[in-house]
Amino acid sequence: MIYKHRGLLTALLGVLLLLLPPAPFEFIGIPFFIAATFLRVWARMHIGEHSRGAELACPEIAQSGPYKYAKHPLYISNFIAGTSLAIFHAGFSLGTLIFCLVYGIFLSFLARKENLFLKSSPKSPISNPQYPQSSVIKAIINDRFTWLWQVVMLVLIIVIAD
Repeated sequence: MIYKHRGLLTALLGVLLLLLPPAPFEFIGIPFFIAATFLRVWARMHIGEHSRGAELACPEIAQSGPYKYAKHPLYISNFIAGTSLAIFHAGFSLGTLIFCLVYGIFLSFLARKENLFLKSSPKSPISNPQYPQSSVIKAIINDRFTWLWQVVMLVLIIVIAD
């Protein structure tokens, strides 16, 4: 149930973030946002289309690109992006810390749920990926809704700050 609505729950956390009092814009968030963007594109180039669904599915397990180094690079990129948005909006504050803790716990819960699914899946967790590496452009287009929400959040943060 939570996996199916992970995007909505993330959006609700974003709304809660915007309820925090705005602070002066922190430029230190920019490198984190850029790093999150690059990690997300790199991970999307290697994971395949099944990861966009409302239900857990995994015909093959990605083991190339960032998946050689981490089990859940998309969640890591989401956390880094969320942290940078919190820093952009609320600066280094208790609200930012609480947001990051709550968001980190939520993403950890999703990762744990995926890990349990993979362990119970009839597919071997050591399978060879059959997905060819996609292009950067295709990876960006496949993630268009994620990018849309990040742009919306950035615009709202800028509007609220003024």
